[in-house]
Amino acid sequence: MSEFVGVPLKITNDVDLIKPLQALLSARSSSGIDKQDDYKAAVFELNNLRQSATSKGIEKEDSYLEVMIKYHDQLLMLEEKFAPTDITIPFKWRDAFDKGSIFGGKLSLTVTSLTWERFCVLFNIGALQSQIASLQNINQDEGLKKASKLFQHASGIFMHLRSLLPIALGPNEPTPDIQSDSLYALSELMLAQAQEAVTIKAINDKMKPATIAKLASQASGFYSETQKLLQKDTVRNVWERDWIPRVSARLAFYLGVANYYQCAVCNAEKHIGEEIARAQFGLDQLKIAQSRFSVESAPMAERCTTILEKTAKALSDAKRDNDFIYHDRIPNINTLPAIPQVVLAKPTPVQGKIDPNSKDLFEGLAPLAVQHAVQSYESRKSQLVNGEIGKLREANQLLNGVLTSFNLPIALEDLHGDSLPKSLKERNTIVRNAGGRDLIERQLKELPEMLTRNDEILKEAQRLLDEEKASDDELRAQFGNKWIRVPSSVLTERFRNDLAKYKNIIDTARMADGVVRTKYESTKHGIELLSLPESELAAKIPRIGANVKTTGPEVEQLKELMKAVEKIQREREVIENELSSKSVDMKAAFLAAMGDKDRGFDEEKISNRVMQEAYGPIQVRVKENLQQQEIVMAEVEKVAGEWMASRGGGENAREAMMKALASAYDMFNELSKNLAEGAKFYTELTQLLIVFQSKVSDFCFARKTEKDELLKDITTALANPPQEDQQLGAKAERTPPVRPPPPVSSSFGTTPASPPGATQPTVSAQQPQGSPYPESLPYPVQLTGMPQPGYPYSPYGQVPTAQAYPSYTPMPGGYNPYASVSGPTFPGQYLVNRVFDAISHIPVAGPQMKKLYEDSYKQQQNQNRPQ
Repeated sequence: MSEFVGVPLKITNDVDLIKPLQALLSARSSSGIDKQDDYKAAVFELNNLRQSATSKGIEKEDSYLEVMIKYHDQLLMLEEKFAPTDITIPFKWRDAFDKGSIFGGKLSLTVTSLTWERFCVLFNIGALQSQIASLQNINQDEGLKKASKLFQHASGIFMHLRSLLPIALGPNEPTPDIQSDSLYALSELMLAQAQEAVTIKAINDKMKPATIAKLASQASGFYSETQKLLQKDTVRNVWERDWIPRVSARLAFYLGVANYYQCAVCNAEKHIGEEIARAQFGLDQLKIAQSRFSVESAPMAERCTTILEKTAKALSDAKRDNDFIYHDRIPNINTLPAIPQVVLAKPTPVQGKIDPNSKDLFEGLAPLAVQHAVQSYESRKSQLVNGEIGKLREANQLLNGVLTSFNLPIALEDLHGDSLPKSLKERNTIVRNAGGRDLIERQLKELPEMLTRNDEILKEAQRLLDEEKASDDELRAQFGNKWIRVPSSVLTERFRNDLAKYKNIIDTARMADGVVRTKYESTKHGIELLSLPESELAAKIPRIGANVKTTGPEVEQLKELMKAVEKIQREREVIENELSSKSVDMKAAFLAAMGDKDRGFDEEKISNRVMQEAYGPIQVRVKENLQQQEIVMAEVEKVAGEWMASRGGGENAREAMMKALASAYDMFNELSKNLAEGAKFYTELTQLLIVFQSKVSDFCFARKTEKDELLKDITTALANPPQEDQQLGAKAERTPPVRPPPPVSSSFGTTPASPPGATQPTVSAQQPQGSPYPESLPYPVQLTGMPQPGYPYSPYGQVPTAQAYPSYTPMPGGYNPYASVSGPTFPGQYLVNRVFDAISHIPVAGPQMKKLYEDSYKQQQNQNRPQ
């Protein structure tokens, strides 16, 4: 057995990180923020790191510790790049102290969170540090220095885990080994052992007695606090059964050591009475420690014997000198001042990466803050771009409506009415080259199919959730209180909310499809005519002699105005293309801003500045274009009105046909854009819904796995009624042995105050943010209002906590190992005495049977004593 106590490691199951991370990176690459191909090697390396860091064959060596630290640091850096709910990998970790029962099965907890995985890896780092420290050679300075350093690191880790606990667990209950009280006790135990290593080094280096006394006094104080924490009702049955006796032995040992070296201080100051009192008290404590070191290694017991002999000699010498020379009064030990304490062991704080030189495997992957900033920027940009494009399209519709009402510019080209106007020929060519009626009808047919596919994906996700909930509700009703996991309704609340949002989006898209079809039906005949060859189109148009004024100032003015209109429309197309295609590398901009600590990181301020630089000039051009249109339209209405009046008013069949074709051409262009946007919308929606369904499927699979395990445990328990007793018996084996008789009470070894409980931060899920679109657009250009791919849930409910362990009945009046009481001469003496009382009336057999009971009980205790 080693000199110090080492914490056992948590054990986990094998998990494949490759497929889930590649799917997650694929979703990220579709957003345009990162590229998936850049991280294939990193994903494989991370998966190999996990296998090495969680292998069951881990040795107590620095090389394994380095692998664990490297894996932990990678998880920490990866956490900064994914939302906690993006990861749907079920990480299952077992209780570090649970040995299971004879029927199999161990306490474990499964959570789908990178933070939970890092939490358990960090626990194992602290545990492995304690194991490596416990193997150091305490007879060498380097071994003691390394042990003290590792114990202080482990203490800091366990203390840090207390603050990380609520974030890592979410709604789940912790296993006994990671309860807040358990982590606090482990941290204090590591700190006590670190102080002990410093004290041993001081003794080996033969430092001044006053210094050693102060160090030993602090060590006893740390062990006193540790003993209290280990014996708390919530955790006393968690530990290995020899831990509390070992801590109790060290408490007494270092209390004895502190008083022995303080005797030398008293002797130097000629305080002989105090020297005798402290020597006597120290001797008593060392005897107690010696009796408890039977479960310890031989070196510790030998060290105790050596100090005990020195203390006994110091006491004898002091008594002799006092009897013959000083005749000093011997004070009561309880009236003496406490020995001063010196703290040289402190928890090493955990701040960020454990190894500052750890290289980020996913260095180019944007941090989560940058991702959110880019998404917010895209939302702001989308609002701006859609708003400006909406203004241009609305102005186009108004302009086309005015021109159509005057049959312009066709009326100016069809002055004689005997051939197709030039503009009509151009429009006919454009429509036919674009695909004409067949294009519109094919796209109109494809949209419902795409809508149906999205609807089916969403319905499948809903079916999975409904079936999982129905199964959970049925089993909860069947098994009642035995069904100890979080209800599905709690875990799937966010899923249901996103499901409702997606349904609303699909319903809105279905209505948009109807609007587009209605528009097509209203101009279907005109689009069909424009889709005909030029000769067939000319044959369809009535040939009526024109009653038109072919010359005059109005005609010339209108021709000039039509040129101005054409210029406005061409400029408008250029502006719209610039708005749609304008791109800024906001990832680089935000990363640069994060690196500038002086200016700080203000997403809104940065986004507004960049958008002003990129889109400000374009917005000015949009404004000027709209103002120019107002001027031209006013002039067109005035001149065209005068020209129409000069023609005598009225409208013939040819003019009506020309107007209808002009409206059909405008509607064809509008429908083409609407249908292209609709197809893009459904494609992007399909990708989001596939990710959503995948998350739902992963959730349901994880819940099914948990359900099967819980069902197995319940049915096994029902089929084997004695199992519960066997499990309780197995857990009871971890209960500390009967305590030895307590020593004399003392005021020495004041314990440090317990630090206040760690503040538990509250985590709130980020809600999706939508952006409005102009009414003229049936479909959004970007799905910025869609629910984000992450869902805050944890498919694993509560697990048995410390209450599942057998209760530990406290000793009457509280257990104080230094209380002055008289008691039996060995554990179990009370039982023997009671038996003897019952048979004492038998003249000869009574004493013989008492002796037999004593021998039998002592033999049983020795057999049960841990080796």
